Amino acid sequence: MPEMCDVTFLVGRRQVPVYGVKAILATRSRCLYQLILHHQRKAETESSNKKSKKAKRSPLPQKLVINVQDYSAEDFRAFITFVHSGKVKVDASNVIGLLCASVEYGFSDLHAACAKFIQRSQEQGQSKYVLDSAWTYQHKKAAQKLICKLSSVSR
Repeated sequence: MPEMCDVTFLVGRRQVPVYGVKAILATRSRCLYQLILHHQRKAETESSNKKSKKAKRSPLPQKLVINVQDYSAEDFRAFITFVHSGKVKVDASNVIGLLCASVEYGFSDLHAACAKFIQRSQEQGQSKYVLDSAWTYQHKKAAQKLICKLSSVSR
């Protein structure tokens, strides 16, 4: 429900909106708290620079907008859903995005779930699908480690 959210993440090259609630995001992760605080301060500074000193401030706070370029919209939406609800469906198409987000934003429980999924994939001989999707996030350290690990196992 975008109208109930107070932060919008513009995700990927197409800047797909993914909505969230600052209070929930900030209380679930210190990293998300710092990200929100940084962008909020930046927005307030820009806003105060643009407004004249005599202009009245709007009584309603503006929605915070944060650009997130290095995730797919689907993966980041799944991550934000996890942050809000504590639940997410991990599958071969989103496991690497979720793994990278869990490392970047400090969610050890999500990281463990992703690692477990990857381990099961390896045991079932499905690690090729995970490795193929890992290349999408090759700029992230978590994906780089996984690529090295899975590449050496498949040799």
